[in-house]
Amino acid sequence: MLRILLVAASAAALVACSTTVKEAPSGAGPAAAAAVRNLAIRNVSGSTTAANVTPEIVAALTEAIRSQLGGGVAGGQPADVTFVISDYRVVSKATRFMVGALAGSNRLTVDVTVKSPSGATLRQFTVTRSANTMGVGAVMNQKGSLIAQTAEGVAKTVRGEK
Repeated sequence: MLRILLVAASAAALVACSTTVKEAPSGAGPAAAAAVRNLAIRNVSGSTTAANVTPEIVAALTEAIRSQLGGGVAGGQPADVTFVISDYRVVSKATRFMVGALAGSNRLTVDVTVKSPSGATLRQFTVTRSANTMGVGAVMNQKGSLIAQTAEGVAKTVRGEK
């Protein structure tokens, strides 16, 4: 019986965390799509439309994305990355301690646009990171982890890895 419970808990933990990416159709051919993956990132900036997002969260995500992307591909097409946080939720540590997984998932949704220096849109996509940290969230940095994993999803998509 204990073995079944452990297997079920492990499966739930794996399903509880996910990063999804939804890309807007570009209409560009394969050659244009490949060129968009070889970008030299000039700037990363962000904003929010979610009422519960503080400037510190926007700044932390901006820095995390900048760090994940580095400068992009040396000699690549110059590009700027902008994002808008449209949804944000982190369950408090107290609630996580008392209720655990039943408190629901933490989530962060960002709408990302990659533009050329002339302002032409090269790519648009949305990254949603969802994580249910269960009871362990009471002792971990849920916000930092959510931001780091979302930044990784954005960077992988910009690089064409997702």
